[in-house]
Amino acid sequence: MASDAAFDHERYAALRGGGRIGARVHAVAVTTSTMDDARAGADRHGAEGCGDAYLAGEQTAGRGRFGRRWVAAPGAALLVTFQLCPTAGPHTPLLSAAGGLATAEAVEAACGLGVTLKWPNDVLAGGRKLAGILADARSPRGGRLEVFLGIGVNLYEAATAGLPPDERARATSIEGAGATPPDPEPLLAELSRALERRVEQIARDPSAFLEDWRVRLETIGRRVQLAAAGVDAGAAGVVEGVAAGVTESGELTLRLDDGSERSFAAGDVTTL
Repeated sequence: MASDAAFDHERYAALRGGGRIGARVHAVAVTTSTMDDARAGADRHGAEGCGDAYLAGEQTAGRGRFGRRWVAAPGAALLVTFQLCPTAGPHTPLLSAAGGLATAEAVEAACGLGVTLKWPNDVLAGGRKLAGILADARSPRGGRLEVFLGIGVNLYEAATAGLPPDERARATSIEGAGATPPDPEPLLAELSRALERRVEQIARDPSAFLEDWRVRLETIGRRVQLAAAGVDAGAAGVVEGVAAGVTESGELTLRLDDGSERSFAAGDVTTL
């Protein structure tokens, strides 16, 4: 991996200000996956790397939720993974939601584009996917938890060109939504600050975080189809119902046609 000389670290640092998350950025021009870079960096730096951001102008083997590929033309998307080191607890699963909420806030602050969220953390503009988040966790040393939060934001329409036709029809970019794409430095600075605020809020006042997240979720109150994943997949398969809310750990609660309610920790939601 070659260092990305195009990323202006001094400009970014001036825009970022203080804080731990995103204080140090490892930027490269091309990599296989920023998630893999972050894991390797965590192996090298240990606890000293907590909060580090791993940025790439292009990734050749990026991945999204449910094993989907995340592809983008060089420079067409903001591609970054953060190494987080939270204290494990009942609200740790909310870090994935924090990634989505922080990304939405960063996009709005950096370019003025209004966005919403689809449960749990897809960022939408005009009902089409603008950004995606992938969270992966491990406990490599002495029980210390590491959460790797991978975030991809489509800046230009070229970011969607390599998608299959059906996925491309559901995707957009900041450019495609009619706004001017920001440079990576101000967008990453906004993202780092927003993510730090939301991670701290989860630790300090998870109820307030949940309320802020609920307000952004366009999924709530709508009839949806959910393709269950993880531990729910075998028993549930595909379920339809009205999205009634989210639980304290971030699960989506569906009100089924028979009047019963069921909560799901993971799945792919389609609005009907």
